[in-house]
Amino acid sequence: MERAASAPIRVPLSLTMTRLTLLCAVLLIGAHGSGRAETPRPGMTNCATGVSPEQRQRCDEEAFRQVQSGSQSTQLDGGWRLVRSRDPEGGADAVSAMHVADSSKSDGRLAGLSLQCGRDGIDVALIVLEPLSRSVRPTVVLTSGGKRAAFEASVVQGGAALRLPADASKLAASDWQNAPELSVEIATEPNAIHGTVPTSGLPMALSYLSQNCHAR
Repeated sequence: MERAASAPIRVPLSLTMTRLTLLCAVLLIGAHGSGRAETPRPGMTNCATGVSPEQRQRCDEEAFRQVQSGSQSTQLDGGWRLVRSRDPEGGADAVSAMHVADSSKSDGRLAGLSLQCGRDGIDVALIVLEPLSRSVRPTVVLTSGGKRAAFEASVVQGGAALRLPADASKLAASDWQNAPELSVEIATEPNAIHGTVPTSGLPMALSYLSQNCHAR
């Protein structure tokens, strides 16, 4: 199955692209660090929640620069992107299929959905724009095609990603492929995070992801 060759991401930092940039930056920062201490990358140490708009813009630009220098992205059908990032320590590439949240149906704190090559198959993670405390285990409710599933998530990758259990991976390979979108509710304080991620094109995205997982 041939697609256009991967090319570095070159896009303006609109709200949608900021979400995409964060999705990719989280992959760069954390996907290679499983089992290791998660340390901020140079230039990202002052990018915590609550920074000024000017500092947030600098953080967005720095994340975007790191994405450009460390990963390649291939556009897939349905708005999905297959993203491959290099391990600076020479290990296996990190590979993920990503989709940004629908900005018209999501609040500003949800960046999108990431399906990643894991040790035991495909890992499912939700990426948020405001990092959460590593000590919490928020309940995540996902609804697709009228079917509702609740999971206890683990906060990983500097607080920007919520890793879901293996049962979510099973849904990605089955029920989610038969619906146009995935509704997301994350139980956070003081207010829950709500959003929607389109899932059209998910079967092909998973197919490409699986091929690249085996090719690493």
